[in-house]
Amino acid sequence: MKTRWRGGWLLIAFLLASPVWAQDAHYWTRQFGNRAWLLGGALLGDPADISAVYYNPGALVLVSNLELELTGNVFEYSRLALVNGLGPGRDLTTSRFDALPAFIAGPLRFKWLGRARMGYALLTRQGFETLLTRRDDFSGSNLLGIQGLEHLSSDVRLEHGVKELWAGVSWAYPLSRTLGVGITPFLAGRQQHANFLAISQGSGADGSSLLAAVSRDYRVQHLRLLAKVGVCYQRERWALGLTVTTPGLGLLGKGEVGLERALSQQGLSFQGPERISDFQPSVRARFQSPLSVGLGGNILLGGTTLHAAMEVFARVPLFRLLDSDPIALSGPERVLGSDVFYGSEPVVNAALGAEHRVGDRLRVFLSVHTDFSAAIKLPNTSTLLATSDLYHVATGLHFPVRSSRVTVGTDLGWGRQSTQRFAELLALTGLPPPSETQRVHVFHATLIVGVTLGVGRDSEDTSTRPDSDLELP
Repeated sequence: MKTRWRGGWLLIAFLLASPVWAQDAHYWTRQFGNRAWLLGGALLGDPADISAVYYNPGALVLVSNLELELTGNVFEYSRLALVNGLGPGRDLTTSRFDALPAFIAGPLRFKWLGRARMGYALLTRQGFETLLTRRDDFSGSNLLGIQGLEHLSSDVRLEHGVKELWAGVSWAYPLSRTLGVGITPFLAGRQQHANFLAISQGSGADGSSLLAAVSRDYRVQHLRLLAKVGVCYQRERWALGLTVTTPGLGLLGKGEVGLERALSQQGLSFQGPERISDFQPSVRARFQSPLSVGLGGNILLGGTTLHAAMEVFARVPLFRLLDSDPIALSGPERVLGSDVFYGSEPVVNAALGAEHRVGDRLRVFLSVHTDFSAAIKLPNTSTLLATSDLYHVATGLHFPVRSSRVTVGTDLGWGRQSTQRFAELLALTGLPPPSETQRVHVFHATLIVGVTLGVGRDSEDTSTRPDSDLELP
């Protein structure tokens, strides 16, 4: 009598649905600009520098002096731990040290602009790599319900990465000396990839053996257009700003997807699944980013400026990131899908920061901000590690050196959650989970060293705004 393989084929359901992963479900993990890092992004009211290109294009025309800004050295250490992921007292962990790409922004000057202003920005909106591995060894009788299988070892490896580059050009116009409107169209290029490999080897006392393997990988390249629209109202001691970020308009998208699975056995009596070797090199790819609305402001109280901001992100309904052809089978499965899915839930993030003047040359910053997850909650998907709500604290200094300004600081982020998804995924393979619920701990530590170069400073002050108390002399 043959026994059917009850391992769920090594996370096969997990492999066939892979939406939001890790930082890709977090919109406020990174900031763009030197002061922006230290203020947690609370710059929607008065960015006071060229980072207005990203945070509020309407404020671009109200900045006293526009300068070239380079966040050239941002180093990030990240660690993720699945508590007891390998069994009692044995955590499943992954850590990484990265040098994050630079944020570059500066003014564009044309004689025909008149009272309007223009600027540009190049930034990495998303960028991360995740690698998780797990190995299990089991001994017993009739493992996985297979007669005679006494020893089993399983290795699982998951690698996933996303890189998204934005390039934008801003245009802003003053409606008065205190009110500005602006828009920054962004061209966003996205690359995303994932690779999953699982191998199981088993044996019995009578010399019987088992070898099972499954591999799934996909790659996505996508180009889209989106825009930030901003309105900024500034007085001498306070400011308010409103921004709207449009959903993305897809321009080009392509991808590839592959699925391999195989099983060989000797001396064991069971019926395994059909062998699959499928690679689709040219698959239609889509990507959608959410509509968001931000509101922020600041107020000057003595030598301290308080900054606050909030941004609401709309839901992105579940859609096919890769729309691949189904895989036809002759066995009981009949048809196997290999589409890759994406989606996100609505989420609200907020930031509060303080900027304190110490003398005429030094600024000290302290801020807190949330980075709540927008991961869509679907069973048996790679959202396993994406649903942790993160909290950030940032602090640092901003001071002039000759004609430039230097920013030095740090940002710490952390979060934790309880999840049953790891146990659910292991249950699909027939492997026993260490416990029904696991705790996920996430930690990020970022070092920021940035320079605002005075070489880009306006030779003549053409700002329509009164002299800002927020600008260094």
